[in-house]
Amino acid sequence: MSISRRQCLALAAVAGSVPLPTFAQSGSVHIFMVLGRGESANEVGFREYLRRQGFNVRYTVRNTSGDLSKIPDIIAEIRAAKPDLIYTWGTPQTLAIAGPWDAQDTSGYIRDIPIVFCFVSDPVATRIVPDLRQPRGNVTGTIHIAPINAQINTLIAYRKSSKIGVIYNPEEENSVTAVKGLRDELHKRGIEVLEAMVTLDAERKPLAVSIRPLIDGLAKRGAQFLYIGPDTFVANQQRAVVAEAALLAGLPTFSATELIVRENSALLALASSSRAIGAFTALKATQVLDGGRPGDIPVETLRRFSVLINMTTARRLGIYPSISLLNFAEIVDL
Repeated sequence: MSISRRQCLALAAVAGSVPLPTFAQSGSVHIFMVLGRGESANEVGFREYLRRQGFNVRYTVRNTSGDLSKIPDIIAEIRAAKPDLIYTWGTPQTLAIAGPWDAQDTSGYIRDIPIVFCFVSDPVATRIVPDLRQPRGNVTGTIHIAPINAQINTLIAYRKSSKIGVIYNPEEENSVTAVKGLRDELHKRGIEVLEAMVTLDAERKPLAVSIRPLIDGLAKRGAQFLYIGPDTFVANQQRAVVAEAALLAGLPTFSATELIVRENSALLALASSSRAIGAFTALKATQVLDGGRPGDIPVETLRRFSVLINMTTARRLGIYPSISLLNFAEIVDL
């Protein structure tokens, strides 16, 4: 008679070598989701994967809508609910819940419940984890973007450029980190980077009204492509404004994520499927729920990325991809 992994874990727990997960006792699991933009294809993929694996999950979902002032109340709710696992979406939410790995005062963070993060671009640079192979005590997760050199290779394959513009929110640590990586990569290639920071109000919140003039300014300064990094405000909350402003300025756009190409008028992306990223994150969650220590579960990214081309935008700009690029790209035609 074969013995399943969960049965092995239960037997080991009885022997005292492995702690028995709560769900194995109750037949169900409670996952607390902390989101930043509402439910998306990431969460669809996450839920679908767990359902296919036979998990009976009760979800509690809270959405910050980018307002991190909501986090203390959410943390208080998490502590009262004592879920089996916390799912966090995006760098700002993850950092606010888990805290920097080297924080001296950890009282305002969750350190005693497993956290699995999704849609984080650089968890080491943003100090969510010290190392991808050995994250830390209660935290693991997935990275959603391709390496920066692969992104720039894709951009240049579409259109050789000597000046690339970027717009970003200076209050997002992940965005600042991504721009530094872009700056370093373009410097190595002898490509000039033109930077534009979103204007902040008196409370240091980004102003959407500043986006159009900033993009117009980049076009006037000679940018030949607009790079849209993994910026929650620019690439998610204001993606329709960004894509349309760039199109009106005659500026082709490259994105490190897929949604702004699939649903708006951005031109080009090198990205993984959002649903697949969610499913991959759910795989990490199952490893935790099956008794694994989050700190021993490596943080990884999917190994396959797709080139997405919005042909409607290509026609409007009159800038078409090469046949060689079309041979393997996924075409989006809105």
